[in-house]
Amino acid sequence: MPLAETPGTRDAYTQAELAAAITDLFKRRDRHPILPMLRDDVVLKVPVTLPYGGEFTGRDAFDRFFTGTPGGGDVWDSFTVHLDDIIESDDHFVVQLTNTAVPKGSGKPVIFQNLWLFKVVGGRFTSAQLYADTAAVQPAAA
Repeated sequence: MPLAETPGTRDAYTQAELAAAITDLFKRRDRHPILPMLRDDVVLKVPVTLPYGGEFTGRDAFDRFFTGTPGGGDVWDSFTVHLDDIIESDDHFVVQLTNTAVPKGSGKPVIFQNLWLFKVVGGRFTSAQLYADTAAVQPAAA
């Protein structure tokens, strides 16, 4: 569907709107505000060393990734995200998170930090990349 025909989609969004959508995504687990702000060819990168890692392209792939818990019930018994900080610039947002999760394999809680880098071009998100301490998470989630 072309951009002009996608309900709720505009050509560009303000920094405040983009930041609010990121806040909704991580603080309230509400991905709906961010979806119209994504370019159709948005690229989502998650370290391949995670059980749910890979590169995903498009708005639908982004939506599927952020539906529910990363990796789902096969990886985690629970997964809680705390939004620590959002750092803004003209062309990107850096999002700092602290996660508390209970891996399916061990059943013991782990706490780890993540950074997400969202790139912006022309008032729309073009990519999102997760930077994670995969070494800290991998043994627990295996």
